[in-house]
Amino acid sequence: MRCKKFSIVGILSLALFLVSCTPDPGPSAGQVWQKILWLGTLGFLGANNDGLVSFMRILVFILVFALFYLGASMVPGLGRNIAIVVAAVLAIISVIFIPASVLVGVGAAYATLTSVILIGAPIVGGLVLFRMIPGETRAGIAVRCIVLLVLLAILIAVKYHALALMK
Repeated sequence: MRCKKFSIVGILSLALFLVSCTPDPGPSAGQVWQKILWLGTLGFLGANNDGLVSFMRILVFILVFALFYLGASMVPGLGRNIAIVVAAVLAIISVIFIPASVLVGVGAAYATLTSVILIGAPIVGGLVLFRMIPGETRAGIAVRCIVLLVLLAILIAVKYHALALMK
């Protein structure tokens, strides 16, 4: 065990010595920082608008890989490692050839669907609550009026923010 540690330290020392003996100067701190920013903005995935398409490519890769891995793991006689490699290769090929406009379109459609659900769920719930409250007594009528006022406030807030977005 001790000999193994010394051999690892020796190999690392030799590697550091060989790297430090190059005639070219190393990268400056600014170049290293630019490379870090390039990786952080997902620049290695191609030029796009503010990294949105690159981020969506990563998310689609994860989704496609999971689906392909599920399918590949069901094939009898195919080992786990081979299923991972096959799923990764097919997912990479799939993600690379999806055009950016398709990714943006799918993202916009998903965002629209999510916002409609998030805005519509309280409204539908309020209307269901309004219909479930009996309106024969004064208390029932008062609660129904309160529910209607809350629904009206929600709709006015949605209208205000929608008009602010259009300007």
